[in-house]
Amino acid sequence: MANVPNKYSKEEMERILQRALQQESSGSGISHEHLMDVAKELGLSEEAVMRAAEEELHVSVWENAKEEWLDKRRSQWQTHLFWYIGVNALTLGLNMMQEDGRMTWALWMFFGWGIGMIADTVDTFFPSRKKMENGIRKILRKAEKRGELE
Repeated sequence: MANVPNKYSKEEMERILQRALQQESSGSGISHEHLMDVAKELGLSEEAVMRAAEEELHVSVWENAKEEWLDKRRSQWQTHLFWYIGVNALTLGLNMMQEDGRMTWALWMFFGWGIGMIADTVDTFFPSRKKMENGIRKILRKAEKRGELE
């Protein structure tokens, strides 16, 4: 076995314990009682553990809503891209048939809609913090109305 140091930093302790818990857990999770027993052995108060557990729950709910919002935005963008390509391909084809193979009027639609597509791409993959937070809050309000959040 490797040399084991006598002291660990707080960060090292957290990583070691987290790694050990991942290795030990059978996938069924750890009960609240077991969590409280471990916390007691570490000298943590029940109040501190309960506050931390509540904060973790809020962070987890927020992160799940954020992922849901990002997935929805990406799906909407893919739909927009599909229609952009399909409609513009059809329009360019019609334009070429009408104008003896020259592209004229269809290019205006191609470039005009392309500006909108670029804006939607930027908005989807680089959203502002405010827009993202508003979207997440909207998802959380809907979940709360459905009774999914307590």
